[in-house]
Amino acid sequence: MAAKDTPSMAKNKIRRSLLAIVDPHPKPSEITELWAYFDSSCAYCGVAISRDSRTGHIDHVVSSALGGSNSVYNHVLSCARCNGDERREEPWESFLARKANDPATLATRHSKIVSWLARNAAAPNQAQIRSRADAIISNVIDNFDSAVKELRTLRKGGT
Repeated sequence: MAAKDTPSMAKNKIRRSLLAIVDPHPKPSEITELWAYFDSSCAYCGVAISRDSRTGHIDHVVSSALGGSNSVYNHVLSCARCNGDERREEPWESFLARKANDPATLATRHSKIVSWLARNAAAPNQAQIRSRADAIISNVIDNFDSAVKELRTLRKGGT
C-alpha cells in the first residue's frame, strides 16, 4: 500500500523542487562524463561497475544536507556497498583511506577524486545564491504551513 500524501511530505517535495531550480541535479550527459572519468569503477574501492546494473551509485561527496551542491562535480561514482552500506555520513577522505589497500592506491584514488572535484565550475557567488534561495524557500514553507493551519481549522468547522 502506498503512503498517503501528508503536508510534511509535500513540504519536503516543495523544498527539493524549488532548490532544484538554482541547484539542478546532473544532466544525463554529465552522468555519462562521470562514468567515463571514473572508468566505470568505484572511486573508493575500485571495483568495476556495470552501468546496466543497479550497483552503480552517483554519490554526493559533500551531502546536500551539509551544504554540498547537486553539481556533477560534487559527485563520484560509487558501488552500492561503498555508498549504501559502508560510507554513510563519514567524510569521503577518511572513508577512502579505509578502503585503499596501500598508500600508492590511496594516493591515486585521492588524486583522481580531488581532480574531479576541482572541475566544479560553480559561480563564485554560489553561496550568495544558495543563501537567497534558502530564504525564498523558507518564506514559501512558512506560507505553506499557514495554509495548512487554515485548512485544518476550516475542516473542523472553523471560519
